[in-house]
Amino acid sequence: MTKPEPTSGAQSLHRAVAILRLVAANAQSGIRLSELCKRTGLARTTVHRMLGALVGEGLVEQDADTDLYHLGREAWLMGLAAQGRFGMETVAAATLARISAQSGDIALFLVRSGTHAVCIAREEGSYPVRTHTAQVGGRYPLGVGGGSLAILSACPDDEIDWILDSNSAELARDHPRLTPALLREMVAQARVRGYALNPGLVYPESWGLGLPFHDRQGMVRGAIMLAGVPARIEPRAAEVAQLLRDEVPRLEARLYR
Repeated sequence: MTKPEPTSGAQSLHRAVAILRLVAANAQSGIRLSELCKRTGLARTTVHRMLGALVGEGLVEQDADTDLYHLGREAWLMGLAAQGRFGMETVAAATLARISAQSGDIALFLVRSGTHAVCIAREEGSYPVRTHTAQVGGRYPLGVGGGSLAILSACPDDEIDWILDSNSAELARDHPRLTPALLREMVAQARVRGYALNPGLVYPESWGLGLPFHDRQGMVRGAIMLAGVPARIEPRAAEVAQLLRDEVPRLEARLYR
């Protein structure tokens, strides 16, 4: 049996916070002890001990039926307390209003939720031809859509493997065109281009182009994207990408200052 490593108080805190972040990143689906060990590289006994402390403080809860770990009530209460200060929805609305006004296209703001992306804000552009794309509250497997693909592309390769494996059944059922093999190709293309592009693979008449944003620790937290009909996005891809690229540092500074 692997013995837990002796740690200082500060080191223990850093490790506990890393575990808490992983639980938060899988808030909807939950995460197993074995996956936490794999992702942190810590011994099972160490992770189990720290989870026990987090559960004791109400920051994490374990589902008695599935053994999966989720964020606890205290984490929720802390989030509510911080909402007024950080106000992601307010920042998102201001960001989307600015880029939509500049581009004329539909602007969307997505945040990562475990293996999925959730659209939390949308701004209609001035261009009169509308296209079908993500709606506020929509939840999509990572890789499905330009913003969601941007988030996936910013993840490490081993995490991408885990995400695609976790979402494989849902992709096959709801998005059969977007196979894991194709999504890996699209990730590679996004990394070469410097932006993620969905050329109508979710909705045929809707192209989406997205860039991710990160927190101060360098973890990808979400993406901003612009969407429109192919005739709008395809010939202006470089221009649209630069508009988003200029916006990302301002967004990160406002969210994580």
